[in-house]
Amino acid sequence: MKNVCIVVRNKRSRFNGEEFEPAAAALADGGFPADKLFLIDRADAHEFAQTAIECKNFFDNTFVLSEEADVNALRGRLCELVKCPPTAGAALEAGQKLFFCLPFGAAGAAQVRSEVLPFLKTKYQTDAGSSFIRAVGVPADLLNRVLDEARRQGQGMEIFVSRLYGDCRIEIAYGKAPKTQVDEVMRVIASGLKEYVYAIDDTPLNRRVFDLLLLRKQTLSIAESFTGGGVASRLIEVPGMSQALFESVVAYNNGSKMRRLGVLRQTLDAQGAVSDETAYEMAAGLLAAGNCTLALATTGIAGPQSDDTNKPVGLCYIAAGTKEAIYVYKYLFKGTREEITKRAIDQALFLLYKQIV
Repeated sequence: MKNVCIVVRNKRSRFNGEEFEPAAAALADGGFPADKLFLIDRADAHEFAQTAIECKNFFDNTFVLSEEADVNALRGRLCELVKCPPTAGAALEAGQKLFFCLPFGAAGAAQVRSEVLPFLKTKYQTDAGSSFIRAVGVPADLLNRVLDEARRQGQGMEIFVSRLYGDCRIEIAYGKAPKTQVDEVMRVIASGLKEYVYAIDDTPLNRRVFDLLLLRKQTLSIAESFTGGGVASRLIEVPGMSQALFESVVAYNNGSKMRRLGVLRQTLDAQGAVSDETAYEMAAGLLAAGNCTLALATTGIAGPQSDDTNKPVGLCYIAAGTKEAIYVYKYLFKGTREEITKRAIDQALFLLYKQIV
């Protein structure tokens, strides 16, 4: 089975892989990764027509990704080009070949999970059963050892792993394997990755944190420095987050840390903005305001250069806690500025989960 993505975009706009990455990642996670990717200018109708016909000839499943406003028009154009009748469902069927038109961003990923994957798994009879484990920050050597053991125990099963900025999604496709064997494979993975696991199902990290905040009746406030509001942004992707999130403060400048959060000047002078003491005082300042029961704070150096303290790029401190106790965690992440920042965002969400659970 061969799959292809056609990305239809305005070539004059700045290229941004995050336009189509969510839907493409959801397809890969579901067992239908793209073998090839075409980028086409939305104004070039001729190139789109040629590419669509080529995909019909050489690929089984074609996923067309575009701005949401263009989706319906592209569906209509595809019906003309590949000679398939319009349908109300997700799939356009041209003989044995399938076409799907999906919007960019989170909406496309949601449609993949709710409509496209169920359709494909039914068609290809792959929906014989899957179990999931999700974790954050698993060291590569530990993950490999645990998965090697799981594969030995799960003869005949397939184990798919996807990792993005520290968040690890493991799918065990067990087919017709007996339940006892499936349970043993799940036990091997869950116990082997125990301290890094946040879900024994396919619940995303931000949703898991939200559910726990509601369950524990916690009210959260966030203070972010180098993550620049990224933690809050991930949380408010979840509908209803206003029930649990009181505020998010981007205290990027030291003056903001002092005036808004009560960080002491002597702390900044002696320890620096990127320190466990500063992270602690940022979280403590949120709690002192009396509007939350749980606080999270981030401070770090995302790069590409270090600050004038000669602390290394990738160093960060994340504080999480309540009025009873605040815990500060130190990390040294590797990668580009974007990779370091997003890795820290996932780690901060995971620490929230650990704090609440």
